[in-house]
Amino acid sequence: MESAARKIEPSVVYQEFGEVVALAGEILTVRGALADVRARRAASCLLAPEVGDRVLVAVEDGGDAFVLAVLVRRGEGAATIGVEGDLAIRAASGKVTIAAQEGVDVVSPSPVRVVAGEVTVSAAIGRLRVEALEVLGRAVKAELGKVKVFATSIDSVLERFTQRARTSLRTVEELDQVRARHIDYAAAGNAHLRGENALVSAEDLVKLNAEQIHIG
Repeated sequence: MESAARKIEPSVVYQEFGEVVALAGEILTVRGALADVRARRAASCLLAPEVGDRVLVAVEDGGDAFVLAVLVRRGEGAATIGVEGDLAIRAASGKVTIAAQEGVDVVSPSPVRVVAGEVTVSAAIGRLRVEALEVLGRAVKAELGKVKVFATSIDSVLERFTQRARTSLRTVEELDQVRARHIDYAAAGNAHLRGENALVSAEDLVKLNAEQIHIG
């Protein structure tokens, strides 16, 4: 009785070393020992091949060809780890460390998010350049040796403001205005009020109290 089962022909696949001689989008031209092969980068080959690299290529007889790995980097471009679609790096236990001798750049036209229980940044010099900055938090503590702020306008809305300083110096070129329900100034030493003109006005009462009062 003749079997009706379809006979499965096994695919013949061979591997060889080659050199990348051309790139055209996702297609790589790999020069092998006998001929040039047009291949695609395998999904497991995270390091993107460049022209001049020596690679391992797998070729199916009459079918597809894939670059499985970059064996020797000879290209002049930077080594690039590239994938199609999203990329996630996870460590089941332990931590992930990214280290570089010349620096690390994080570049994205879309938002970059950092989510952690605690964030620590240590640097000799820090620079932050943003068009708009929004900070939300419950408490801020800063210990700084010297602070300089250059701004066109500063608006603050506070429930309570407390400030302590050994010496406070302020220079206002034009108007200095205070609006408050009550104002209380106290000086342990001398209190001076000077001006080309000094005006004191009250609707109900003006009181001067001292052991000596000199007018004129």
